[in-house]
Amino acid sequence: MRPFLLALVMPALAWSQAVTLPKPTEPIPAVMMDWAAAQKDLPDMVVSFRQTRNLPALKQPVVSEGRFWRFQDGAFRWELGDTSQAVTVLVHDAREFRVKEAPDAPWKELDENDSRYRMWARFLSGREASPDELNRHFLVKESEDTPGISTITLRPKAPFVKRHLKQLDLQINRGNKRLVQLRILQGDGATVLMQFDEPKPVSAAEKTAALAR
Repeated sequence: MRPFLLALVMPALAWSQAVTLPKPTEPIPAVMMDWAAAQKDLPDMVVSFRQTRNLPALKQPVVSEGRFWRFQDGAFRWELGDTSQAVTVLVHDAREFRVKEAPDAPWKELDENDSRYRMWARFLSGREASPDELNRHFLVKESEDTPGISTITLRPKAPFVKRHLKQLDLQINRGNKRLVQLRILQGDGATVLMQFDEPKPVSAAEKTAALAR
């Protein structure tokens, strides 16, 4: 099983790249443009998150902890699971792009240019934080349900993408341009909610450890 976002969000974005769609007629929300611009200047950092998955077949949600390291040179590490033994790990550095899908599983090298992973790698590294690109493939709407927090709703335009991905909701703090929460509504009725903590700076030694096998 691929990491949940790898299997749901980024393939949907990649599939939409092959579809010719009309240019957006609605302006891109300013908060989204500010958030995307801020991603390019972020320092080396790590942020913890909590993932909650609600599946139609399960009575109780599945809750997991995760961490995400992102570095100015485009390298990153994304892992899901307990801090002592992560279940899924995705790493991209200057040499390779690789995934480990279980604690005892071997590392698998991925092709960064593979359409299934390209948008994922660029999104996590900060190289694809483009509001224009998202607006091209999604219907974008902004709402303010909480003071100081804007919710950006993305609904895919391509019909075949809608079968897999119904909606993305990004909650952005307008003050510090931080992504607070990401909610994914899947085509099968399942939902995935990721709630992010405050990011923390990391040292060069911590970066080396994060990118190691």
